[in-house]
Amino acid sequence: MVAIDKEKISPICPHCEQKIDRVIMVNRGAFSIYQVFCCPKCEKVLGVGGAA
Repeated sequence: MVAIDKEKISPICPHCEQKIDRVIMVNRGAFSIYQVFCCPKCEKVLGVGGAA
């Protein structure tokens, strides 16, 4: 079994390398059927979720 440690870290955007304290969920246009999460600083896509 693998141990999972909980630590307080500040994630970093893989695009602009700024610390992320929140993300933006885009839900308009072509993205309205998926959950699309973006960096609030550079606005690049961080991830996509299933249907909303």
